Amino acid sequence: MSDINDTIQESVENAGKSKINSMVAVLVALSATFMAICNVKDGNIVQAMSQAQANSIDSWSYFQAKKYQAIN
Repeated sequence: MSDINDTIQESVENAGKSKINSMVAVLVALSATFMAICNVKDGNIVQAMSQAQANSIDSWSYFQAKKYQAIN
C-alpha cells in the first residue's frame, strides 16, 4: 500500500516540472469543452429536424383530410 502512495506522491511532485503534462491537460479540457458544445448543437439540430418532420406530416394529413372531404 505504501508503494502506491509513494508512486502517487512522486508523480504529483514531478507534475509541476513537466510542461507537456500541462499542455496535455489544457488540450484535453479544450477538446472536452468543444465536444460538449457540439453535443448541445447536435441536440438542437435533431430537435429542429423532428419538428420539421412533424409539421410536414401534419400538413400531409390535413391535405388528405381536405381531399377526402371534397370527394364525399
